[in-house]
Amino acid sequence: MAKVTYRGVALELPEGAELARLVGGVDASGGAAALLGALDPAGREGLLELFGAVYQAGLHAGVAAAQDAAVAVPTAAVAQVPRSAPASEEAPLPRSAIQAVVERYRNSELTLPQLPEVGIELNQRLTNPDFDIAAVVDLIRRDATLTAKVMGLGASPFFAGGARPPRSLNDAIVRVGSRELVKYLMAFTNRRLFSFRSTTSGALLRDLWQHSLATAVMSEQIASEVPGLQPSTAFLHGLLHDIGRALLIQIFDELPTGDFGPDEVTRTMDALHGQFGATLLRKWRFDESFKEVAMFHHQPQKAFSNMDLVSVVALADVMVCRIGFGTEQHGFGDEDVSRHPAAKLLGLSPEALAFAQQQGRRNFEAMAQLT
Repeated sequence: MAKVTYRGVALELPEGAELARLVGGVDASGGAAALLGALDPAGREGLLELFGAVYQAGLHAGVAAAQDAAVAVPTAAVAQVPRSAPASEEAPLPRSAIQAVVERYRNSELTLPQLPEVGIELNQRLTNPDFDIAAVVDLIRRDATLTAKVMGLGASPFFAGGARPPRSLNDAIVRVGSRELVKYLMAFTNRRLFSFRSTTSGALLRDLWQHSLATAVMSEQIASEVPGLQPSTAFLHGLLHDIGRALLIQIFDELPTGDFGPDEVTRTMDALHGQFGATLLRKWRFDESFKEVAMFHHQPQKAFSNMDLVSVVALADVMVCRIGFGTEQHGFGDEDVSRHPAAKLLGLSPEALAFAQQQGRRNFEAMAQLT
């Protein structure tokens, strides 16, 4: 990855084999990969150079939009500069919230939550449609917290439990069923990534987790309507699409109280959470698709190699906010959700979306009681 700076923001650009992999994954049919393989070295290099320039232009546009969204310095804040300051001394101008957040991220040693090795391996296994249930059971046994969670699921009346507790971990898993087990394990495991240190914003983090879980469940439901997408993969991407907000909540929590008004904080988080989420997922070594979903889930048409997956999460994000699980502004107004760009990209009918919303809401309400 090449490291560059644009408007004071550090960016990473794919190079060489990684860039070729992105180009090869532009479409599900394999046409882009075939084109790369058919070109002579000069043509291949020219296509990669063009794609790299487009990718970089997209990142630049995202940074520019985020920084241009910073609100103007309020007159009241300027008026707070002491009048008695000597004429020869210039009082520093108040920073925008975006400047403050970027400085804090660069200069501060932030305490970031981490997944244990068991969690990392579970993510890798559970997004594989042909995962080995025996290997998953072995991983669960290595984590006492996960074992207790699964045993609790097995005892729940939602899964024919309640009459008696499960006799073993295998008994609990049989009661829950492998399909349901996958998403509950993903939720249990990855909730740790939302455990940011916060002294005053615990309620915001809890609301963010609820929104993220609802988006995950809705993403899973929508993906079941899209040929070629794995619902469990969509679930995990939906779960982590707004992780940048969790990081920004911590940063604002550590800034001096009263520096910025709630409206400016909200606008800043809306503008920056995609870039911060992609950066954070890169630090945690998640695959490129997770970074792309984090970066483009408000503009799925700008995605490169995972447009269907980004579109699923984008649509789920809007739908769960409309039914009360999130307050984020999407700029889509009150239009019929079937007219959303993501719905058009996926080719989903109004009937399919209505069914997905109804079923997704029911699934989330059941799941929220057990996570």
